[in-house]
Amino acid sequence: MTVEEIREKLKTPEYDFLRNNQHLGSNIILLGLGGSYSYGMNIEGKSDIDIRGVALNSKEEILRLQNFGQVVEANTDTTIYSFNKMIELLCKANPNVMEQLGLKPEHYLYIHPIGQELLNNSQLFLSKRVVHSFAAYAKDQLTKLDHQSSQLMDEDYMGMGRRNRYAAAHNKLGKHMAHLIRLYYMCFDILENQKIVTYRDQEHDLLMNIRNGEYLDKNQQPISSFYDLLSELEKRLEYDEKNTSLSETPNYQKINEFRMFINEKVVTGKIEKENEKGFCYV
Repeated sequence: MTVEEIREKLKTPEYDFLRNNQHLGSNIILLGLGGSYSYGMNIEGKSDIDIRGVALNSKEEILRLQNFGQVVEANTDTTIYSFNKMIELLCKANPNVMEQLGLKPEHYLYIHPIGQELLNNSQLFLSKRVVHSFAAYAKDQLTKLDHQSSQLMDEDYMGMGRRNRYAAAHNKLGKHMAHLIRLYYMCFDILENQKIVTYRDQEHDLLMNIRNGEYLDKNQQPISSFYDLLSELEKRLEYDEKNTSLSETPNYQKINEFRMFINEKVVTGKIEKENEKGFCYV
């Protein structure tokens, strides 16, 4: 499915919650692709469409120190974070939200001027903290990988025969392996170039080969060259952590100033005036 087709899909009743939910509608400031499409790892006809975004907190929420956190619509694989929740997660270098600040331009489905300001200030959130946050997510993928591999060795896995068991787990195993490697490369861009790059163009062929099972043996177990690659990436991460020009933590002072600047515009009604000029999500 092309990006234009996805844009049209968002206009269907299936996505009416984007317009009708009390926290969304004209409060949305950023909307983009997530998951495999955003990484360049989608498989035609097989990959789900994931939508990710950010919506401003309302005047009432800001003044009452409330936060709706996020709106999750499981049927469409959509997650929209509140602005304040997004800032909180970005300060923690959460990979799932940092990805939203590094999409390809055409993968943004809607950008409000405030959303553009968030994108313009993405470097405020970059720090050495990404080493530990991305490593934690990579470790999670490795745990899933080990778990999936052990299931394949279990003759009673889901009550299936050997051939069916391999077929059932093959795609998940390759996918976990590919995402594990992708996380490292994304972290390298942040540490080495101070850039968030979600779409993995340079590593596309490698990642797709891994996802498609080319690093699995006849028993559907990761081959040694996969672990050799993983070892090299871990060494590179250790080197980058010691040699990056990034600070230990993000620039909290400027981040708080930015957050106050945006929330003040909501409280004083300036956002509503901007929306009247045609910035409302439709």
